[in-house]
Order: sequence, then C-alpha cells, then structure tokens
Amino acid sequence: MSQNQIAAQKLFLNANKTELVIEGDDRAAFLYATEGDEIPAEMAEQFGLVDGALPEAKPARKKAETKPAGEPETKDAGQ
Repeated sequence: MSQNQIAAQKLFLNANKTELVIEGDDRAAFLYATEGDEIPAEMAEQFGLVDGALPEAKPARKKAETKPAGEPETKDAGQ
C-alpha cells in the first residue's frame, strides 16, 4: 500500500484538473499543494509524484535563456 507524500514543490492543477504541473508552467490554473503539504497516496500515484515532486518537472514553455557573453577567444601565438 502506498503512503501519503509531502509536497517538495509548489504543484498546480491544469484547467481541466487532469494533470499536475509546476509553478511557472503555462498550464497551471489551480494551486494544488505547496511545499510541506500532505498529498494523499492515491493522488500521488495518479499524478506520478516521486518523493512529493513531479519527476523531471519543467515548465511547458520556458522563456529563452540568454547566456552571458563570453570572453573572446584568442589564439596562443606560441610565444
């Protein structure tokens, strides 16, 4: 028998209440749990939670990440 889990991250239901997503996901419509909330075993199993978190949870749409400009490459002149 499964055990209840403790939420390890903020979890949201989508608009249809059929899927859990993380904070920042465009599909997030209803707050389901915050860190430390107890999640019933049957819900954790239904939504595929692992140790109170969604496995490999990433927002559906991420803003483009910008990398800081690096140092220009210089060739060693063999000096």
